[in-house]
Parts: sequence; C-alpha cells; structure tokens
Amino acid sequence: MKVKKTIIIAGLLLVGLMTQFCGAKRFVTPAFYEKTAGHRIIAIAPYEMIFTGKKPKKLTVQDIREIEEIESLAFQESLYHCLMRQATRNRRPIRVEIMPIKKTNRILEKHGIDIRDSWDMTPEELARILRVDAVVKTRVEKRRYMSGLASFGVEAGSVILSHILDDSPFDLWINLPTSGIRAECFLYNGRDGSVLWGIDIKDETDWRMSANAIIDRINYYFAKKFPYR
Repeated sequence: MKVKKTIIIAGLLLVGLMTQFCGAKRFVTPAFYEKTAGHRIIAIAPYEMIFTGKKPKKLTVQDIREIEEIESLAFQESLYHCLMRQATRNRRPIRVEIMPIKKTNRILEKHGIDIRDSWDMTPEELARILRVDAVVKTRVEKRRYMSGLASFGVEAGSVILSHILDDSPFDLWINLPTSGIRAECFLYNGRDGSVLWGIDIKDETDWRMSANAIIDRINYYFAKKFPYR
C-alpha cells in the first residue's frame, strides 16, 4: 500500500510540474480578423498519427492501422470537447460554431473518405465537403502506442492492446517510461487553404499517465490558445 501511495503521489507531482510545453511555437496570420470576419462554423478533421518508434514485434500492419485510427479519433474527440469548454466560457468565448465530431466523420464517410484518406486531403477539399468556413488539421508524432482508450468510446481488440509494448507492465512502470510527443495544430481557411493560425509543441510525456490524461493535456493547451476570441 505504501509503495502504491508513493507512486501515485509522485505521478501527481510530475503532472503538476508538467504545465508548460517545450519549444511551443505559435503563428497567427496578420489578416486573421479580415479573413475570418464571415466565419460561422469550423470542423476538426481526424488527427494524422505518425509513429516514429520501434514497431512492437507481435503487431501486424493491420493491427497498427487500427491502433493509429483509434488514436486519431480519440485525439479528435478530445480537442472537440476541449474547444467546446472554451467556447462557452464567459470571459473569452469562442465566437464560431464547432461541428460535432460525429457529424464531421459521418459526412466524410458518406463521401467515401476514411480516416487515413482525410489526412492527405487539402483544407479546401475538406471544407467544401463539410460545408464549413475553416478546418482544423492536426499531426501527432510519437514513439509509443496508447492503450486504455475505451473512455473515448473507442476500443481496440484485447489481443492488440496486450501487445502494444514489448515490455511487461512491471518494467514499463519501473523504468520511468518518458518519451517525446510532437503535435502540430493548424487552422486553415476553407476558401483558399491559407494558414490562419497554428501551434507546434513538443512534450516529454510520462507514459504512466492514462491515455486520457496525455491526450487531454495536449488538446487543452491547443484549446487554450485557439483563436476566434
């Protein structure tokens, strides 16, 4: 009990210390207010997931595709909820409507566009199909796959999740599994595809944190810095 309590406290302290991202860079076009004056609704595209680490031995190509698509949807849903919380705040609310994720993905699916297809589409193409004024596209680069994504409403098969890492749970816990994540979030004008706003962050993530905490932490930062105020 003492060991578990110590680990939990240490984890909480670490989360508390990790309040800033390393090398965060932001961009806002000087013509932002001019270009967005008529904007009424925006959409969040599925996240592009890039894996840069060593592939777990027991995962097939299909397993990896499934995991990355699950992660993509989890990140996408998390950003939507983080932005919605920001949108309803009294002090600095977001002034545009954000298309619900389920509607966004349903429209894309109706047009024969799957998650991976959306990664390669231009902002203008996505905006035209979704009938929105601007599109948020995000890219996440990381060296580990995530498990424990059921709370986002998505699940991978238990066999896949059991082989996400070659290490045993004990080794994973004890060996201080920190690893960097790089995430880029851009808001594109639907009319001409120009970048309206963007942010690029690097985060040394503690993988003992839950998938929820890791994903929400990144998206909370994006939402906090999001424009349209």
